[in-house]
Amino acid sequence: MMLKLKTARRALGAVLSISLCSVAIAAHADGVFSQKLHDMLPKRIQDAGVVKVGVEPLTPPYEMYGDDKTTIVGMEPDLANEMGKILGVKFVQVPSQFAAIIPGIKAGRFDIGMSSMGDFTAREKIVDVVDYTLEGTSIIVPKGNPHDIHKISDLCGLRAGAVQGSIPLELLNKQAGLCPKDKPLTILQFPAGDQVKAALKSDRVDASMDTTGVTAYALQHQPAAGTQLELVPGAKYAAGYQGIMVGKDDTGLRDAIVGALEEMIANGSYKALFDRYGLSENMIDKITVNDGARFADYMKLD
Repeated sequence: MMLKLKTARRALGAVLSISLCSVAIAAHADGVFSQKLHDMLPKRIQDAGVVKVGVEPLTPPYEMYGDDKTTIVGMEPDLANEMGKILGVKFVQVPSQFAAIIPGIKAGRFDIGMSSMGDFTAREKIVDVVDYTLEGTSIIVPKGNPHDIHKISDLCGLRAGAVQGSIPLELLNKQAGLCPKDKPLTILQFPAGDQVKAALKSDRVDASMDTTGVTAYALQHQPAAGTQLELVPGAKYAAGYQGIMVGKDDTGLRDAIVGALEEMIANGSYKALFDRYGLSENMIDKITVNDGARFADYMKLD
């Protein structure tokens, strides 16, 4: 009897071992965890099980404080959590002033920076930038697009609004200089973005321009009553990469992050995350590193 019990226990252990291996293989296939990418991480991160993320949580929907005024939430923290599942580590958000994030990486206070940070060639000389999204300026119109606006040149002969001193205002002024004399672009300036949207809803302007991602998030949460606004799909200007900042000496961490993002694109979690925050216009097809020069002429129009 004792021999049969031992044999049964060994058989059960073998079944459990096979089952656990099957689960591990399935998880790897789904992109939940990758031993290969985990092994790329620097030993200090493998040992600690933590990636310290420098972030200034003041740019919704990318990063912001939650209802408890303490927890940092948003698209980039969610992206970090998804990467953490693949890499087998925890990404911990560490609040910081924006200007202190890159110096903090160099000083070892942070492992990476994720805070709506643009990829510029000057920045690439200090850190490596993993480009994972595009941000830019889009055209906003009343729902249904009554003036049939599809690109910035379609604004000729219409009225457009933008915030004073903003990139959108520069774009509109540049386009105004290209409009024919019989179809001038009339530009109205406002102190704040909410005032631009109010002017658009009250028909004082026919269209406006603002940052794509921030506007998409705001429109996703606009009041149900009154005139509804929408982004013109595919019309993006002053576009450039936003990326994850990694120290120049941390090539293993950089490459592991690239691999995790590629896995997210492959398994669909990348798209699902962008869709969740209304940022589908900002998705890219291929993860790159230090590719900021691609958008050197970011003020180009149609």
